[in-house]
Amino acid sequence: MRDVKLPHTFVGFALGLGIGAALGILFAPKSGQETREYLADGTMDAIDDVVTTGRKLRKSARQAVRDATERVTDAATVGERAYVNAKNA
Repeated sequence: MRDVKLPHTFVGFALGLGIGAALGILFAPKSGQETREYLADGTMDAIDDVVTTGRKLRKSARQAVRDATERVTDAATVGERAYVNAKNA
């Protein structure tokens, strides 16, 4: 199996988002309303990225299940043929 580091990626992403937001608020030359809009837009972009990643992971998982099902079915077919051949021999 491959090493999945997805939780670490999300933790790093959330930490970076928090630090970036804090620095943006501290050093922003914009008004409060503009800063809030900027943060809201950034948050929506981050949410869109997370949703996209989730969809990709779901698609990948479904493909892995289909592949595993096919391998198990093939193995069962081969085993059944071997049993029939051994029984008839």
